[in-house]
Amino acid sequence: MDLDYTLFDMKSSAENFNELKRPFSDHFLKELYPYYDIIFWSQTSWKWLEIKLTELGFLTHPDYKICFVLDKTCMFSVSSMRKGRVRKHQVKSLGIIWSKFPQWSAKNTVHVDDLGRNFVMNPQSGLKIKAYKKAYKNRHRDKELLYLTEYLKLIATKDDFRTLEHENWQKYLLHSNEKKLLDS
Repeated sequence: MDLDYTLFDMKSSAENFNELKRPFSDHFLKELYPYYDIIFWSQTSWKWLEIKLTELGFLTHPDYKICFVLDKTCMFSVSSMRKGRVRKHQVKSLGIIWSKFPQWSAKNTVHVDDLGRNFVMNPQSGLKIKAYKKAYKNRHRDKELLYLTEYLKLIATKDDFRTLEHENWQKYLLHSNEKKLLDS
C-alpha cells in the first residue's frame, strides 16, 4: 500500500494531517484487515514516513494492524520507455518482500498505488487508483476507497490473484454488482 497521493495528500495545506487523509482510509483498512496483511511502502525517507503514519493514526489504530513499513531505501532505479523516451525512475519490487516472507507471493499480493510506474517489476500485482490531490476541494466527494474496498473484498477469496486484471478493477466491481442485482 502506497501512502503519498494514495491515502494522503502530501502537497495541500491544512490545519492538521487528518484534513489531508483520503476519505474512508480508516474504513478501507479496517474492512480489509480480516482478509489482507497490510504493508505500507513509500518513496519517502523513514523520518518523514514515520511522522506521516503516526500523525494519520495508521500505526496505532485499534481496528487494524500494520505488518511492517518500507521506505525509499528499499526501492531501486530502473529505466523504462514512456512516450517514446527512456526514463529513469524508482520502483517497488515486491520480490524483495516475497524473497524474505514466503507466505506472500504474486498469488496473494495486491500492490495499491497511484503511480503505475511503481509496478514495472511486478505488473500483475499492481492496482492503480486515482491520485488523491487537492484535499481541500476533493475530500467531500472522493469515494475511491469505498469502491476499492468492495473490489478487494470481492477478490479476497480468489486462489490466485495473477488470474485477475487489476487495471479493470472498476469494471469487475460493476459487473459483479450488476450480477448481484440480477440474481436477487
